[in-house]
Amino acid sequence: MPLTEEQRSIITATVPLVKERGLEVTKLFYKNLLTEHPELRNLFSHSAQASSHQAAALATSLYAYASHINDLAPILPVVEKITQKHASLNIQPEQYAIVGEGVLRAMRETLGADVFTDEVKAAWLEAYNELAAIMIGREEDIYREHEQTTGGWRAWRKMKLLRKVNESSEVTSFYWTPHDSKDLPTFKPGQYVSVKVRVPSLDFEQIRQYSLSDAPPSPRLQANGHVKPALEIDGEYKKVNGSEPQQKTYRITVKREAGINLEDSKAQQYPGYVSNVLHDVYNEGDILEMAHPAGEFFLDFKSANVTSPVVLISAGVGLTPMMSILRTLIKEHSEKPVSWIHAARNTSTDPFTTDISELTKKHANLKSKIYHTNPADGEKEGEDYNVKGRLNVLAMSETEKKELLFSNDDATEYYICGPEQFMVDVGKGLQGCGVGAERVKMELFGVGSIQEA
Repeated sequence: MPLTEEQRSIITATVPLVKERGLEVTKLFYKNLLTEHPELRNLFSHSAQASSHQAAALATSLYAYASHINDLAPILPVVEKITQKHASLNIQPEQYAIVGEGVLRAMRETLGADVFTDEVKAAWLEAYNELAAIMIGREEDIYREHEQTTGGWRAWRKMKLLRKVNESSEVTSFYWTPHDSKDLPTFKPGQYVSVKVRVPSLDFEQIRQYSLSDAPPSPRLQANGHVKPALEIDGEYKKVNGSEPQQKTYRITVKREAGINLEDSKAQQYPGYVSNVLHDVYNEGDILEMAHPAGEFFLDFKSANVTSPVVLISAGVGLTPMMSILRTLIKEHSEKPVSWIHAARNTSTDPFTTDISELTKKHANLKSKIYHTNPADGEKEGEDYNVKGRLNVLAMSETEKKELLFSNDDATEYYICGPEQFMVDVGKGLQGCGVGAERVKMELFGVGSIQEA
C-alpha cells in the first residue's frame, strides 16, 4: 500500500529526531545486526564499521529519505548509487526484510516507545517498504542487464590473477582473467568491480570495490596478418574483420592502505584489510571472486557532445577511474579536448606518471597539470611536476581556467575522484568558476556521501 498523507506527515515530523539521533540509531542497528546475523559480516566493511563511517552513511541516508518523503526526485541519484553498489555486492530481496526490522527496532530502542509509537512505527515501516520495493526493482534490472550483456554474469565469478605490476611505492595494478577462460563483458569507463577475499586476521571474507583502471575490453589486434591479444600497436587500435572480440583481462589499481586516519590522532588505526591481502597474499595464478562491473560514475559516449571538453581531476589513487576514461577516449580516437589534473605527494607515490607524460606528448588534444604536495629530493618542478602544493582551482590563472578547465565552455564535463574533502573543495572551486553542479560528477572510494562542509 502507498503511504497515506497522514503517514507522510508523521515521517516529516520525525525528521528533526532523525537528524539529531540518527547516528545513535544506526550504530545500534549495525551492532544488533552483525551480532544476530554473523553471516552478513561479509557484506559490510569491517574498517568502515569500526570507524563508524558506515553508520554515519546510513544515518545520512535515513535523514535524506525522511526529508524528501513527499518528493523523492532529489534523492534518486543517491538511490541509483546505492543500488549499483548493492548489485555489486549481490544483495538479495530477503535481506531487505532483515535490515528493515533491525532499523525500526533500533529506532524504537533509541528514541523510546513514547516517541516511536506504534503509529510512528507503522508509518516508517510503510515508508521503508516503499523504498525497498524501488531499490529491489532497480537492482533486479541491473542484474538482468549484467546477465544479458555479452560475456556478462550475475553474482560472483572466479577470476585468476594474470600479473601484478608495481605502479609506485604504494600502488599496484592487478590484471585479472576469467578462470573459465570465457570472454569478459565491456563496461562504462569509470565503473568499478567488487572483489571478495578472505582476510586471515578477521577469519571471514570482505568485499571491496575498486575502479577498473584501463579502457573497456578492446578488440584483438591484427599485425602483419596475425591476430594478437595486445592492447595497442603503434598507437592504433584495429578491428579484426570488422568485429571486436573481447579482451580477457580487467585491471584494477590498488593502493596499500595502512589504516583510516580518524580525527582523533590517538584513535585506533583500522587497516585496509583487503588492499593488504591483495598486496601481500595474492600472486599470479591465485583465484578470487569478482562481481560484474557496476557504478553510476562513468563517461557516457552516447549522450556526450563529440567535441565537448572533458576535465579529469583526481588526487592520490583517485586517478584510477580517470585512467579508464582517458584510455577510452584515446582508444576511440576522440577529438575532445581533455585535461588531466592530478595531485599526489610526490613521484614515488604517484602511479602512471610515465604513462601520462607519454600520452600528453603523443596526443595534441591532451593537456596535463600535476601537483605534488611534498616533492622528493631530486624532483624538478616543470619536469616531474608542475606545481608544488595543493590543487586549488580558484588559484589558477584566468588563462588556465579558460584553456585547462574550459570554464567558459558550457558543454564541458568534469569528473572528480579523490578523498572526500578534496572533492568538496574542487567542487566548490568549480562553482566559483561558474561551473554548474549538473556538469560535475564525483566518485567516492567507499561508503558515505559528499558533504557540503
